[in-house]
Amino acid sequence: MSKRRLWALTFALALAPRAAAAQTETTPPNAVDSGHVVYPPGAHGDAKVVLDLVIEKDGGIGDVAVVDGDEPFVSAALAAARAWTFTPARRGDLRVSARVRMLVVFHPPVAVPTPERSSPPAPSASGTSVPSGTEPPAQEIQVRGVRSEIGETQLGGAEVRQMPGAFGDAFRAIEALPGVTPIVSGLPFFFVRGAPPGNVGYFLDGVPVPLLYHLALGPSVIHPGLIDQVDFFAGGYPARYGRFAGGILDGETLPPASRPHAEGNVRLFDAGALVETPLLDDRMTVLVAGRYSYTAALVQLFAPNTRVSYWDYQARVMYRLTPKDRVSIFAFGSFDEIDNRDQQTVYDQAGDVTGQSVGPFYPVFKTEFHRVDVRYDHDTPRGHLRVAATLGVEDSIAGSSATQQTGVAASSVRLRAEGDERLSPDMKLRYGADVLLYHYSLEPGTSGQDLEALYPQRNDVMIGAYGDVIWKASPRVEVVPGFRTDVFTSRLAPGNTPAGPNVSGVSTSGTATLAPEPRVATRVQATPKVTWVSTFGVAHQPPSLLVPIPGLTLGSLATGLQTSLQASQGAEVELPLDFKLTSTLFLHDYLGLNDATATCLGNGTSIPNASNDCLAQQVSGRAYGVELLARRDLTKRITGWVSYTLSRSTRETHGVIFNGTSPNGTGGVSSSNTLQEIPAEFDRTHVLNVLGAIDLGRGWRAGARVFLYTGRPYSPSVQGIPVPPFNSERLPTFYRLDVRLEKRWRAFGNGYIAFVVEGMNVTLTKEAIAAQCNSDGTLFPLKYDTCKPEYIGPVSVPSIGVEAGM
Repeated sequence: MSKRRLWALTFALALAPRAAAAQTETTPPNAVDSGHVVYPPGAHGDAKVVLDLVIEKDGGIGDVAVVDGDEPFVSAALAAARAWTFTPARRGDLRVSARVRMLVVFHPPVAVPTPERSSPPAPSASGTSVPSGTEPPAQEIQVRGVRSEIGETQLGGAEVRQMPGAFGDAFRAIEALPGVTPIVSGLPFFFVRGAPPGNVGYFLDGVPVPLLYHLALGPSVIHPGLIDQVDFFAGGYPARYGRFAGGILDGETLPPASRPHAEGNVRLFDAGALVETPLLDDRMTVLVAGRYSYTAALVQLFAPNTRVSYWDYQARVMYRLTPKDRVSIFAFGSFDEIDNRDQQTVYDQAGDVTGQSVGPFYPVFKTEFHRVDVRYDHDTPRGHLRVAATLGVEDSIAGSSATQQTGVAASSVRLRAEGDERLSPDMKLRYGADVLLYHYSLEPGTSGQDLEALYPQRNDVMIGAYGDVIWKASPRVEVVPGFRTDVFTSRLAPGNTPAGPNVSGVSTSGTATLAPEPRVATRVQATPKVTWVSTFGVAHQPPSLLVPIPGLTLGSLATGLQTSLQASQGAEVELPLDFKLTSTLFLHDYLGLNDATATCLGNGTSIPNASNDCLAQQVSGRAYGVELLARRDLTKRITGWVSYTLSRSTRETHGVIFNGTSPNGTGGVSSSNTLQEIPAEFDRTHVLNVLGAIDLGRGWRAGARVFLYTGRPYSPSVQGIPVPPFNSERLPTFYRLDVRLEKRWRAFGNGYIAFVVEGMNVTLTKEAIAAQCNSDGTLFPLKYDTCKPEYIGPVSVPSIGVEAGM
């Protein structure tokens, strides 16, 4: 053998192991769990997002980068990608990291054939490990959205957290929707299509919430990081919602996460945090969230004898028994308190004032509630079933001094079953039933004829059942007929005999009322971009107060239920630049409504009574008008939102007549026998919201919102007595400007840190809430009183805070 051949053979033998290694087969990563990719609430149309994923040696996601895509789809894809798991790539027997490119395809919601909640399939092809600098092939994941209910306005949790003036709170965004007006700007008690705040139902995962907002200008009682989406129905809602005669606001929590995550924020007036983590090989997830306000210290800087505080909490534990069976416990609660300090004037023996004695703080108003919901969920071959039990306690205390305190309390138990079943590819049945028991009581030491008459210690039982069918009658026509019925009963608690002349009518033998409620909704696609929507429904509600107060509910079932007849007709139009326009004509009739603004104010709509039983009096009325909403998703780089309501809300009244025997009205006021329909006390003809936001790049985002509504009505008066035409005058128009500025940095891997500056009513605009009318004292001839607006405020809330998440 020649030397040349010998050296060639030696070189080949030396390289043989390396050559064998180079020819070892590379196994790409395979998807084990593609997670839960949700079509973003409020988004429109098809979309694609391309992601670069680094698959670590343990199969987890090491890094995620966006190659292409637009918001809000990018955020939805990123949130899902962090939860994906893979079998790791291998080179021979060795685990190696790999980079894959994934294509996530979003499709808008379809009607009936798509389940209410759907998980996408795992990627059909595997990624490959390739040298740096080359592009791996993109693999595709199909994502379909959740079917939207007919007549609902859906807000995504991530979307509304960008809204100026909402302070990152998904529930406060309701103020920017058409058909909604607050009692006072910034105060989170809303009239919805003319129905008082006490007639608006608030739900969280199907559990009624007795008080959704903290006192004064506080946020909602639910941490915003827990909210996936908010569904708002101004009327004509599905049959599963009942026992409220006004609108419905339902918050849906995020599904349990498959990877640990946390977020928190610190602001001028409160701090909050949320932590969630999976346990036991992802069979269990635990979530804890809460918020605490330190406004007590801030308020005392300006008002040393006043103290304000609030806190709330949420906790959820979910355990997966089998792939189709889950049990979970969801607990949440809230506490609010406004305190004053006792002050008394000190006199000497001669009767001269020598100073003030300052006593301890006492609650002017304090309220709290707690709920624990235990659920069992089972996925059937064609649907889903849930069985649940909810325990609740709530109470409220009010006082004018440390020794004069009035308190009410309530405890409740609710059992419910609900589910859905696919009957055919074009038809789906939804059904449910529940039993709710409330025990109302007065706190020890609380007494008084009015209290015992209006809020007797009693047991109320409500039994309800409902069903509706989602029927795809044709490719362009969807019909949802439904029916709900409730039985309301009320019985005095054993040993309780309310005193006084204004007894509610509830007896030891009990009172029972049946409430049948037919409902129907239709959706017709006239063209690919125009859809006609119509709804009709009947809703009933037991007697209620003007605003919801935990533990405080009128015990006057014998006077009858509140009833609303709700009808609407509208169109949804897809506009260029991803805008969507919704226009709605509506008519709501209210029968037997408890509206204290129409029965207790005595300004031409009623005659004031020496007793508080005006709270239990009932009136009829209606609301009608047109609503417009043009919106583009708030998470897009440049976005806009315009909502406008032109409406009239009325109440029927007998009015008052001045017979001239007494110039100040005493003994000279009587009731008219003729019914009159007049504007309601909180009727606002025009309500306008204009909102804009822009992503400035480098993590900066800015937005502003203009909120305007016309003044509420008041009656002209003579010698202090309202005279016809009642509620014919108007207070001045109110407007305010809200702004929001955010700077965000990437941190904690895929997390973030953000600095947020926000302000509500930065224009410091005062609002007219009443008319102050004065007479010149002339008896003959009688003249109209001179009236001037009475202003409050400016009610303005600044906020500076830091947010972080991972």
